[in-house]
Formats: sequence, structure tokens, C-alpha cells
Amino acid sequence: MNYREIRARLIASYGDFVFFPSDPEVFKIISTKAFTHLVLREDITVYAQKAMEEELENELQENYEVIYETPKLEGEYFVSPYTNIVNIDFKFKNGLEILKKALRKPFDEEIEIIEDLSDKINKALAEFWNEISIGMKESEARAILDCKLIKEGIEGFTYPTIIVSGDRSKYLLPKSSENKIEKGKIIYVDSSPQINGYHLNFSRVIFTEERIEWVEVLEKINKMYSGLSSMIIPGANCNFLDEQIRKIGNFPHYSIIPSGGFYMPYAPGDCVIEENMVMTIVPSIYLDDGVIRVKRNVVVKKEKPIFLV
Repeated sequence: MNYREIRARLIASYGDFVFFPSDPEVFKIISTKAFTHLVLREDITVYAQKAMEEELENELQENYEVIYETPKLEGEYFVSPYTNIVNIDFKFKNGLEILKKALRKPFDEEIEIIEDLSDKINKALAEFWNEISIGMKESEARAILDCKLIKEGIEGFTYPTIIVSGDRSKYLLPKSSENKIEKGKIIYVDSSPQINGYHLNFSRVIFTEERIEWVEVLEKINKMYSGLSSMIIPGANCNFLDEQIRKIGNFPHYSIIPSGGFYMPYAPGDCVIEENMVMTIVPSIYLDDGVIRVKRNVVVKKEKPIFLV
């Protein structure tokens, strides 16, 4: 039984559930999208069209029953919040609370996928830093970064990549514009690459000139990360970690959010950090010139945390 089967049976233990192939959570439950309905009950059944048979047999790694017909679903089923409910022909209810339990954190095999994703992002960034330049349009810089990421195997993004300069970086999810990158501006880079429903959300800043106040702010954030690394351990309270992060100064959003495509943890919050949880730390310092925010992704381990991109 692989990790997908374990998770599928965990979900089914909370209630009957139906997934569709377009759902971003599907690859955490089944190794193929060659099906029409994935029905999680006491027995897990894959429904598919006969035309999908060859693809399904080649890709399916789980020991699920396969039936080549359209299911007749009686009773009520949970569905993912990502489900397009327009064409559903059975009674359903929102399965978000079940997914919050079953997808709190990844299995070891999934951490390997997430670490590989981090490596791909770092390779793309290494090339990107050498190509961005003063006078380049924000939209052009964004296109270059996206192309570098896709070249490394990234399949998509949970939101459009952001590259903006100056005080527009303080906006909520700003859009890259046709404005040119100018000397004397803070450039804010924010992206969310994903592969098979596993994603990492990172941000960096680029200084187009050396200013003492900018460097001091970045040093403050780096010092916070250095001190925090010894506190990110299984059993740590989310509110405690939130207090440590906000020692750099307060900011109007979560200091920790889930990462990797999973559902926990959040800070501030009453949650407790568990081994193998994957989280994004989101420290932000707002200046008149723009925001300095350096998101880092972390895997919680007993010995010491693994810092990703």
C-alpha cells in the first residue's frame, strides 16, 4: 500500500468522497488522471471510459478497483472545494473539513517531491538573477522567470508570478506592469510554482542600489530566520512562533501559512507544529519605498528544520 492509498483510505474513513480528475488534490490520492470518477468508500473504485484503459493501466500504481462505466451514485457524497459542481448529478456536500484533516502534512515520499520542486526553483532563480536588468519592463522580467521555471519542469502556478518595483509592491497581489525597472527602486519577486498539486510559495527582493536602511531591514529578517531555526520543532506552538517572527515588526497578515499543497499550519493560531509539516514563513517590513518580504519554505523535522527555497 503506497502513501496515496493510505491517504485515500484515511479520507474514506471520514465519509464517502468523490474526486474528479481536474482536482489539484488528485495526485495525492491516485497516480493518474485517466478516469472520470474516483469514489472513496469502504472500497475505493476508479470509474473510467473504455478509451482510457491503456493509459489507466500504464499509470495506475494503486490497488484500486477499476470499472469502465459511468457510476450511478446514490446517497450523499463529500466533494473537494475545487470541484466544478455545475454538472454533478448526485447529492453532495463540501469536504473541506475532511481534507484539512487528511492533508495536514505530507508523507516522506511527498517531501522528496517537494524538495525536488525546491531544487528546480533554485536552479531557475540562479539563471534569472543573471538576466534581470535596469530598464527591463516588469512584465518582461516576469516572463523570463516563468520561462526559467517552466524549463526546469514547473507545470503551473497557483497565482500569476509577481514582479513589481517601488511602492506598488505593498499592494495585495499586485500585477506586473509595463513599467520599467528603475535604479533606486526595490524590486519585489513573488511566485508559486507547482508540480502535480504540490507547490511552494516564495518571495525575494532585489535592491537596485545600496541603501543602508534597506540593507539593515534585510539583515533584521535574516537574523530572525537564524534565531527561528532552533525553535521550529515538533510540538512548538504556532502562536509562540508568530511572536518570534513579529519581533522584526508587526505586519497585517499571517506570519506562517501552509505550503507544499497541504492545509496546516497557520500562525497566529492555536495549532501545534508536527513533524513533516511544510510551511511558508512570511516576514514583511513595509517601507515608504516598498515592502521587503522574504518568504521561505520549511519542512519540520525532529533534528532540525529543512529550509527550502
